[in-house]
Formats: sequence, C-alpha cells, structure tokens
Amino acid sequence: MALLKCPNENPEKVLKLFDEVYLKARIFYLLKTAIDLNLFGYLSSFKTAEELAEILDADLILMEYMLKILNDLGLIDSKVVGGRVYYKNAEITNIYLKKDSNYSIINPIYSYFENIKNWENLSDILKNKDNYQNTDVNSFFPKVVRRMADECKCWELQKVLSYIAKYGEFKNAKKLLDLGGGHGLYAIGFSMLNKNLKCYVFDLPNVVEETKKFIEKYNAKNVFTITGDFYKDDIGKGYDIIFTSYNPGGKNPKIAEKVYNSLNEGGLFINKQFFPDKEEGIEDYLNNMEWNFSKPEGLNKGRIRYTFEEDLNLNDYLEYLKNLGFKILEVTDMPELLGLDENSKSFRKSANPKDSLRFGCFGKAKMIVAKKI
Repeated sequence: MALLKCPNENPEKVLKLFDEVYLKARIFYLLKTAIDLNLFGYLSSFKTAEELAEILDADLILMEYMLKILNDLGLIDSKVVGGRVYYKNAEITNIYLKKDSNYSIINPIYSYFENIKNWENLSDILKNKDNYQNTDVNSFFPKVVRRMADECKCWELQKVLSYIAKYGEFKNAKKLLDLGGGHGLYAIGFSMLNKNLKCYVFDLPNVVEETKKFIEKYNAKNVFTITGDFYKDDIGKGYDIIFTSYNPGGKNPKIAEKVYNSLNEGGLFINKQFFPDKEEGIEDYLNNMEWNFSKPEGLNKGRIRYTFEEDLNLNDYLEYLKNLGFKILEVTDMPELLGLDENSKSFRKSANPKDSLRFGCFGKAKMIVAKKI
C-alpha cells in the first residue's frame, strides 16, 4: 500500500526551500511595515518598545519582536538601562531610511513594494498578455527618474563626478551634454566642479519638467535643458564632453554615431551602462522575467533586462566606437569605481530592472571613456 511505502526521496529539500523563501518574505513585509509606519523617523533617539507601541498605537508584544528583528538585521542599535531595553537607529539607517535625510532611498525602495504585486499576480500575467503594464514612456520615465535621483545622489553621483574630474579634457571643457540625463544631477554636479562649463540635459519633454525642478533646487545657473527624443531628433553640436548614464540608447550604434558627430575633435564620450549579456542563474532569470512584465509604449525592449532592440554587447560596442573614430581611454568596472566589495552585503549582481539603478547589477555595469580623434 502507498501509505506504508516511503517515497524515493525525503521532503527535506523542498521544505527547506520554502522555509528559506518564507523567512525572507516575512522580513520583506516587516521592513515594508517599518517604513510605512515611519518607524525609523521615531528612532533618532533611544526609545523603548513600550514608548513606540504607544506612539504607533501598536501591539506591545509584536513591537518588541519587531525591534529585536530590526536589531539583529543591523538597522537599529540597542542598550539596556535599568533592566529596560532601549532602541535607536543605526547610523546607516539615519542616512538612508529616514524620510528627512538628504540621502533617503525610501522612494526607490518603494519600487520593491510596488513590483511585488506583479509577482502576487504572476498567474494572470503569464496567461493573459493584456494584463501587462502597457504605459507610455512620457508617463513612465518621469516617475522613474525621481527614484533614480534618490538612488544616485547617495553614493554613485559623487564617485562618478570625482572619477571624471581627473581628466584634463574635463577641466578644460566649455560645453557638456548629459544625454538622456533625466534628473540632471550629473550635469548639475559637473557644473559645480567646473565653473566655466555650460551643461545641457537632453531628454523627453515630460522628463525635462522633472529636470527643471532639480536645476531650481540646486540653483544651477549653468545647467540648461533640451527637449527631444534622441532616437529621432538632433542632439546639437560643439560639445567637449557627452555624458550618458543608464539610458535606453546607451548601447545603440545609431546613438553612438550621433554622439561622435556632435563632439568636438578631442572631446570625450563618457558612457555608463549595464551590459548584462549573459544569464547566470536564478537571480538573472527572475530579473529578466520582471523586465518582461511591462512593455512601455515607445520602447522596444530586449529579452534581457536593460537591453533594447539593436543594442550591441560590450565587445561589439567598443569595436563600433573604435571604427567610428574613438580612442578607448578606459573601460572600468563600476564595482571598482564605486569602491564596492563583491563579497560585501552592499554588492549585488542584479537589480530591479525597471528602476535600476542603484540597486544593483553592479557586476555588469561599465564606465566607458572614449576620445574623438
């Protein structure tokens, strides 16, 4: 009888898989709740579980366990005084998880909370293509660039600016184009480093409206905007530097040719892009699935995340630049440039494919510096 016969394998492997996934899912929703409740906003100074439970009108026992978990995760510190346990934010939490911090990444983190809903409805997405998120790029990109601004300004922006500032061509430059520049923070930063530099941010009309807000916020007198579609429109002439970062045209040969024709002789083309040419396991497969959940109108997305029709892989792209007349000065891995340790918790090989951009795929991102000769 089947009841008395053991299967050929025990269930340990399956149960362990679901246990591990369930553990991470619970932590995910606990973190979401902490952010939703603005818990870290109340923990700038030490407080007890009782005090927080009263402030948030929350169950005391659940609050005690929640704080223990956050403490074990390294997001809050604790101390015992008179037999009572007090908690407050760890330094990294004050920097990145408080809404009033200049370096808050709460807005980008919310993309995780939004995207998880797609996975909850995966069966519908798999069976019904009409259920895909079809949005127009003019409404899609403005929201994305706001998140990208919060992501880049907390680490990557400063590292990239410092890296590029070493070039004599940058120090002597008079005119710079930030192609597909979105929020414009790179152009704003470049203008701060070189007071004689006029910077232009080229992007779609609705995106440029967001750019103008950042220009005004940072009182960037030498930063201007140009509206257009770089696939279709002229991008201008006479640039000493053209910079581009994580945009859909960053691996496209036609855009590279436009860049070459728009640069002055001796000018620099600085291109920071993801080159996810290979799929290397479950994490890549998941990210590529998510990339294919949405199909914004006006974007011809490729099968693999961060890729689009007509994109070249890294080697072919570099060869194409050389054939145009560029000299490749450097190709730098972004983990190296950003000072990230591949084995540290801050380094991750893949990312949310829609919102990018600082949440990862570091291992497949490159900084290309080429000179028009």
